Amino acid sequence: MRDRWLRDAFAVGLSSSASESEQINHNEYQTLSAKSSIDEEEAVRLLGDYGISQDKAKIRLQELQTRKHEDGRGLFSAEDLVDVFKKLTTRPEIYHLLVRYSRNQDFLSTEDLTLFLEAEQGTSKVTSEKCADIIKRFEPSTEAKLLGHLGIDGFTNFLLSPECDIFNPTNASVCQDMDQSLNHYFIASSHNTFLLADQLKGPSSVDGFIHALRHGCRCLDLHCFDGSDGQPSIHNGTLTSHIPLSEALDVINSHAFEKTDYPLILCIEIQCSISQQELVAQLLVETFGEKLVLHYILLTMNININSNKNRSLPSPNDLRGKIIIKSKKLPPCFSNENNKEYGEIIDDADCYEVTRRRSRKESNSKKHRKLSRAFSDLVCLLRSAPFEDFNAAFNEQQPDQICTFSENAGLHLATSDAEEFINYNKRFISRVTPGTWRVDSSNLNPQDFWNVGCQMVAMNYQTAGKFMDVYFGRFLTNGNCGYVLKPRYLRSDNTDMTATPPSIVTGRLSTNLYSSNTPQILHIKIISALHLPRPEQAELKANSIDPYVVVQIFGVPTDSDEVRTKTVYHNSENPQFNEAFEFEIAFPELALVRFVVLDDDSLDYDFIGQYTLPFESIQTGYRHVHLHTMSGELIADAYLFVHIVINSKCLAVKPRRSSSRYHYSLMRRKLSIASFRPVYHKQIDDLFKSAIQPLEAAFEYRHTVEQSLHGLNEMCGLPDISNVKQCVRKIATRLQKANLVGAVAIRNNSDVPIFEYSTTLPELSRQSVAALEQVTNQCRALIDNGTVIHKKLVSVQTEISDLSKDISKLLETNGLRGKKFTKAIDNFSGNLALLRGQTDLLDKAKEDATITIRQILEAAETTHLLLS
Repeated sequence: MRDRWLRDAFAVGLSSSASESEQINHNEYQTLSAKSSIDEEEAVRLLGDYGISQDKAKIRLQELQTRKHEDGRGLFSAEDLVDVFKKLTTRPEIYHLLVRYSRNQDFLSTEDLTLFLEAEQGTSKVTSEKCADIIKRFEPSTEAKLLGHLGIDGFTNFLLSPECDIFNPTNASVCQDMDQSLNHYFIASSHNTFLLADQLKGPSSVDGFIHALRHGCRCLDLHCFDGSDGQPSIHNGTLTSHIPLSEALDVINSHAFEKTDYPLILCIEIQCSISQQELVAQLLVETFGEKLVLHYILLTMNININSNKNRSLPSPNDLRGKIIIKSKKLPPCFSNENNKEYGEIIDDADCYEVTRRRSRKESNSKKHRKLSRAFSDLVCLLRSAPFEDFNAAFNEQQPDQICTFSENAGLHLATSDAEEFINYNKRFISRVTPGTWRVDSSNLNPQDFWNVGCQMVAMNYQTAGKFMDVYFGRFLTNGNCGYVLKPRYLRSDNTDMTATPPSIVTGRLSTNLYSSNTPQILHIKIISALHLPRPEQAELKANSIDPYVVVQIFGVPTDSDEVRTKTVYHNSENPQFNEAFEFEIAFPELALVRFVVLDDDSLDYDFIGQYTLPFESIQTGYRHVHLHTMSGELIADAYLFVHIVINSKCLAVKPRRSSSRYHYSLMRRKLSIASFRPVYHKQIDDLFKSAIQPLEAAFEYRHTVEQSLHGLNEMCGLPDISNVKQCVRKIATRLQKANLVGAVAIRNNSDVPIFEYSTTLPELSRQSVAALEQVTNQCRALIDNGTVIHKKLVSVQTEISDLSKDISKLLETNGLRGKKFTKAIDNFSGNLALLRGQTDLLDKAKEDATITIRQILEAAETTHLLLS
């Protein structure tokens, strides 16, 4: 069927070359293609019409010519073109995948395609209409379309389409809650946005603002100085060139909401004289007009940043289409009744440095400088403030104050006071800037600061590289709107008694039971690559490349990892790697995955392409990864082909050879899930103790389901990463080979599978079906009993949360003081977080069990095991 399509297609091309004006019918194609031939130039053009590049076509045609007789050289028939096309476009890894799902045929029927989509790609409830639509859109052969078949070319086209991209398309638009306080989001931020190169003497340009805004940046950095012509200008205070502020503001105004309409923040460092400060204010008002966030606008929107304890700042949705000025502001004591057009502020750098930490007495003796009232009045929502220490911040800092930390200071706090830093970032916005020693405009690792909840990690957008890839990867989700909701454990909630997951702070994975996250196991198989270019910046380019793939995980320290494949020598067209890797991700909401292709043969510059995306945006199954250049541009037709499986990590331990060791480990894990610490208040301690039995029961049900799934995979001879649909397919295949399809039937009884099978089935088939039935039973037990357990846990949680409002008084009444009081508060926070986390795990397990049962029914229908 494929040959017929290709011969017909190329016969048309040959006939057109022979006589473009002559009309011929279908029967004449075959006669003409047998007699006609075309030269190399026409052959290359014709192959190009079917997606084959000139260079590759020429090489293959020249190889073909060497095998021809002298009188036939230089001319090519339709059969020659068919041969060239098949050799250049048939990818063995995809062909083998097609054959595996097509019962050894060279095409997928609609039933085969349904099974592939459900078992491998994770698509639910695939209809025949959806399969027909896929065939219609991607199959090039008219004959195959009429028969409802998807051949190798159509299957390849489908796998290369956006539908099979590794990035989940639902995350390509805004998909997160945008009604939370601004401090609950990571915000895409730039550093010295106006610079195009280094920090000392490089050029300044408005192109820097355009570049950042088009890449989704929502926080721009401007340094304003007195201009020589009486107009304020922007530069870095060093030898960098100057640009007029008016020109920069016009460009910002033109592009501010080109990419997204969520609020844009301008961090303005003002170093001007009073007269030019007033010009700055005038330019801001004239350029942005009603887009500026001013006090009266906040009042019109009924927003008072101090009126709501739990939502101290407006949300991104509240501020859509608005521009926020973040800078220093005159203190409240500068009354509006004062006729002065300026006031005084402490002349202190915004950025906190560990080495510059000073006492309050020293702070009060600092120099002062003047600040224009006109400019200060524009700073309404986010104002710069110096940072002293966490104790002072928790007692004195206002929600609208932003402290800026240098890279070194931020790293110091993130390692020495991580828990305090996380709690600080739950309440306030922090901004981190690259170290002053990065005069080459290199970038810091933003992940170090996201791990502790820092919202604004400022990057040098002009410098491409690994950490800029990670940055763009973080904001790739949520429609690339520049705002990404922080994980729940990095945000404040309705109670002040929220514990930070110890595994973030200490890096000990064993203590992550405080988190509500279920650890995930990420299985990545790097199968192959396609159309890899040579390293674009290499000065000493070899004739060929020797590619290898690096997979990097960015996240909390325990999640971070890096692995690489073998090198495939002298193959850029379709190198085969076929290497699998496994990663344990404790905090998936913070993790990013980066794929990098490098050249082992390069003498100076080895980068070929990369792609970075958030863990939670990954689609499972067989996926293509479209590679990007170092500057973030798509590389035409360059891909990685991968297989992705993501499983929840079982809290239980799978059986080992030593049963005594297994049971000991299981018992230890069971005890750890309810290891509540004493709060030294009988009523509270008794409430926590009342949750121990329900939590242990929930653990048992989760463990039993996981064990039944493990046993099913073993009976089916499949690896642990296999899903239940693949197991059903394996069972059905065994029955078909033994001509026993009717010996097993599954009925749908109110969305519950009911199994009917003969006890005379072959032993392996009978055990496999029994294992599938066991999975169903255990899932039902988890769902039914889990609902009851969940009610008990929520009831306990509610009572404890009510008591948390007066926890300090309750403990003081019991005579707790000093360190014992602090320890009791910490234990209370940890216990409550543990209880919430385990309740969430139960919810997730119930949801997974429901999905498993649904998948059994869907797979049974696809494999004709389900009774209608």
